Amino acid sequence: MKKLILSLGLVAAFATASFASPPAGSHKNSGPAPRVTVVHTNAGQSGQIYVPQVNWALMIACVALVLTFRTSASLAAAYGLAVTGTMAITTVAYFFVITRVWQWSRARALALCAVFGAIDLTFLAANLRKFLEGGWVPFGMGLVVFGLFTTWMAGRRRLAAHLGELMIPLPQFLDEVAAVAPPRVRGTAVFMTANTGGVPVLLLHHFKHNQVLHEDVVLLTVVSAQTPYVADSERVEVESLGHGFHRVIGRFGYMETPNVPALLAAASAGELAIDPARTTYYLGRETVVAAKNARGMWRWQKALFALISRNAMSATAWFGIPPNRVVELGMQIDL
Repeated sequence: MKKLILSLGLVAAFATASFASPPAGSHKNSGPAPRVTVVHTNAGQSGQIYVPQVNWALMIACVALVLTFRTSASLAAAYGLAVTGTMAITTVAYFFVITRVWQWSRARALALCAVFGAIDLTFLAANLRKFLEGGWVPFGMGLVVFGLFTTWMAGRRRLAAHLGELMIPLPQFLDEVAAVAPPRVRGTAVFMTANTGGVPVLLLHHFKHNQVLHEDVVLLTVVSAQTPYVADSERVEVESLGHGFHRVIGRFGYMETPNVPALLAAASAGELAIDPARTTYYLGRETVVAAKNARGMWRWQKALFALISRNAMSATAWFGIPPNRVVELGMQIDL
């Protein structure tokens, strides 16, 4: 039984090792995975995390493998391919670490990794003959995980590029606001954006259709720090842009849970006065449409990306925003 449990763990390791992720704790939705619950378990190591959704998925996969193979002897082929495959992937990951983090030259890194790679590939080649006997299981799991993550990353890049084309410089928008002088309603409108150089597309969408603005408009950017905690003195940065617009940049450490209302409360200690009861959070709900003639992604990838986007954790829950203060504006985006 111990051997069976070890085999299942290595099969899961091979599946999850098929992709590389950046340091955990990023509060943007542009990483290699959609928003999920991330629990950091060590203040000294940003990558030591617990993800409940992944843990449940691994449990279901392990139970399915036990019921399918029944004995550790039947799982031997999957075990061997999982171990040797993980060894080969580790060597590839090691190459990127020593070249990008340790700044080794590629020639020096290749010379070292070639030694490890020769050994790893020899073992892997020897186990490939067991592919049809059960070795396809870790390979299939790794392929599925790899496909999910590469599809998500490609979709987010295309989505970011599309939204970037719709953005306009902030000074140009402020000049238009001053010239048009639209009606201003009481309260504060908060628009979250990861781009500090332009106007959020959601704000342009709101202004185009509603033709009104709040007295105070906050462009909020949440930044993930590479430290476990952020000092209160460095938590928030407020910049007045004129015409009732303010830029707010909030910082959270990877051990901290983002809390936008608390962040705005800290920002209102200065010249920006925010009444929580009169604050409205505007969030975008993008509906991705798989265009037939668009290039860059397969049609099935676009459909998969749209499915993952619909089921990802909402920004409301991720940033601790009160649901009764949120207004969602839908946008149809053709990828």
